[in-house]
Amino acid sequence: LGYLGSVETICHKGNSVLCQAVKKIVATKHKAHSCILEVSDQGLRMVDKSKPPGSSAPCHDYFYSLKNVSFCAFHPTDHRYLGFITKHPQLHRFACHVFLGCESTRPVAESVGRAFERFYTKFIETAYPIEDIYIE
Repeated sequence: LGYLGSVETICHKGNSVLCQAVKKIVATKHKAHSCILEVSDQGLRMVDKSKPPGSSAPCHDYFYSLKNVSFCAFHPTDHRYLGFITKHPQLHRFACHVFLGCESTRPVAESVGRAFERFYTKFIETAYPIEDIYIE
């Protein structure tokens, strides 16, 4: 995937928010930075791949906890674009992070959806444990 950038948004979810973010970022004509987006039950890790081998330049490595990810989708008309919206851990602020793939990013969005389902299931099991009740 290529990371295009992030923009602050007013709303925490929705395809319209994603479309506006893609439009705004594409208008800046910044080159996409090659990156790896690792999806896990804990969150999304974005690792910059554009650093030349052997370089001592710092490598960008960002982690977004799934509890702070409020929306993830591929662009409704151009499936090469993917975006996810995160909320600031303390403040009432949101940002949409936009990526560009060579092909459809639908599998990535679906992977994030499955990770969120697993995260939510674990959360519910921990927050609301079910005790077995035996009647004699």
